[in-house]
Amino acid sequence: MKMIGRLIPFHRKAFQPRIALFLSSSAFSVLINVSYNERLGSGLVDIKKDDAVALFQTMIQSRPLPSLVDFSRLFSGIARTKHKLGFAFSVMGKMLKLGFEPGSHISNTLVNGLCLKDKVSQAVDLIDRMVDNGCQPDGATYGPVLNRMCKSGNTASALDLLRKMEDRKIKLDAVTYNIIIDSLCKDGSLDDALSLFNEMETKGIKPNVFTYNSLIRGFCSAGRWDDGAPLLRDMITRGITPTVITFNSLIDSFILTQGCDPDILTLDILINGYCKAKRVDEGMRLFRKMSLRRVVADTVTYKTLVQGFCQSGKINAAKELFQEMVSEGAHPDIMTYGILLDGLCDNGEVEEALGILDKMHKSKTELDIGIYNIIIHGMCNASKVDDAWDLFCSLPLRGVKPNVKTYTVMISGLCKKGSLSEAGMLFRKMGEDGIVPNDCTYNTLIRAHLRGGGDLATSAKLIEEMKSCGFSSDASTVKMVMDMLSSGELDKSFLNMLSGPFGAKSSLLD
Repeated sequence: MKMIGRLIPFHRKAFQPRIALFLSSSAFSVLINVSYNERLGSGLVDIKKDDAVALFQTMIQSRPLPSLVDFSRLFSGIARTKHKLGFAFSVMGKMLKLGFEPGSHISNTLVNGLCLKDKVSQAVDLIDRMVDNGCQPDGATYGPVLNRMCKSGNTASALDLLRKMEDRKIKLDAVTYNIIIDSLCKDGSLDDALSLFNEMETKGIKPNVFTYNSLIRGFCSAGRWDDGAPLLRDMITRGITPTVITFNSLIDSFILTQGCDPDILTLDILINGYCKAKRVDEGMRLFRKMSLRRVVADTVTYKTLVQGFCQSGKINAAKELFQEMVSEGAHPDIMTYGILLDGLCDNGEVEEALGILDKMHKSKTELDIGIYNIIIHGMCNASKVDDAWDLFCSLPLRGVKPNVKTYTVMISGLCKKGSLSEAGMLFRKMGEDGIVPNDCTYNTLIRAHLRGGGDLATSAKLIEEMKSCGFSSDASTVKMVMDMLSSGELDKSFLNMLSGPFGAKSSLLD
């Protein structure tokens, strides 16, 4: 036992050089790297200061030193909570001594940390020092400062900072403008907010749904419907879908709370917004509510709702509303008929569509080619190709001239039936009648000949003709060719011909 006791200190002394060697070895560095990488990878939410200090010490002792990205991850975790901000500055100082040049991410994190502690003036000073030291801030740097200024009621300072950003050539975006526009609206400075909105337009910065919601809410809360309504119309025209906030602002804040009696134009704007947002049932409820206020719906109102129901697959509701429209004396125009007929055909109710067409004929309603295109297309999709052909042939007798869509729809129907020779004859007659085929016409025929037993010669001829006209193969044609290549029905030479000049778009073939 005593022998063992004497051996232990000898054992330690013997291994001390080896321990020192190990601590300086690459193997030890790997262990350290694994240690701090695991800690960084596990997240640094609510990290304690002592743990953060230990982790930082581990990182600066490792060789090679961690990357700037690793330090940035640690830095973000430290600065995320208010009480560690001072330590975050200490870390940045140590990084500078180690030769690291803190990037915008670290600077932005510090600015955000100062803003979280309501130290906005210090955040602005830090940004100014960044600029003086040659570090160019970006929109993300200024965002927290602008946000904090506006939330503390200091919108004027936020505007001044916006102008300073312009002077420094900082790229501005909708998020930057939205912060200030929203604050101006809440302050009641609506004209200034609208002026800033127009400034966005001038600079080519596209507003988004948040921009419009802020303005619409502001104007409606102030009772300025004449300024709010055009914004909704503009919003829809741009393809920006209104949200529940938009409608609550327009209806609850204005119509319902202020007891305003909107006119039919107001009603049409709101209902159109609901339908564009795929909320046709809410549009219908508003329609009923306004009817109780004796607002008389017009053709536009009914047409918008009929289209909304058709597009949402609620064809029975569309039919009922159409009948109500007629009984209420709001005469459907040709566009309303077209919307309903298209909805009926899309939902497989071709017979009912034909019944409406017959009534239109008997009432001497003047029909355009668009109506017939809808019906012929619907009949072909319902496998009533022969009936569609009869209607097509009767068009000249009705004083209606077929257009390129009429021919293409009819050719497509004949191809689906398998009548490729008749489709080819109609294609040639199309040219004789002075109707120039389009890319859809060519692609329809090309696919039909490939599908119908693989008539490669005719398909190749059509492809060359299509390319000479400057048209391209569409996605459906390319997919068919790729599938046939995979199954061995075509060789690569056919693909090369298809993808040559004016052939398929390269993105489809890559």
